[in-house]
Amino acid sequence: AGEIYLTGEEVCERLKLSTRTLQEYRSRGLLAFYKIGGKILYKQSDLQALLDRHYNPTQKPSV
Repeated sequence: AGEIYLTGEEVCERLKLSTRTLQEYRSRGLLAFYKIGGKILYKQSDLQALLDRHYNPTQKPSV
């Protein structure tokens, strides 16, 4: 199966981000992107990698 690419709008919708926050992620190098013909696209696998890097499981309370 081929890679899935998402628009900025789709990324914002999935992560509940504003377009400004997504722009900040690009500027800070937090999320890789492709600029093709003036359109910015993101690989779904890069989006998942971003989420995985920032995954913070809740701690079970000790008894």
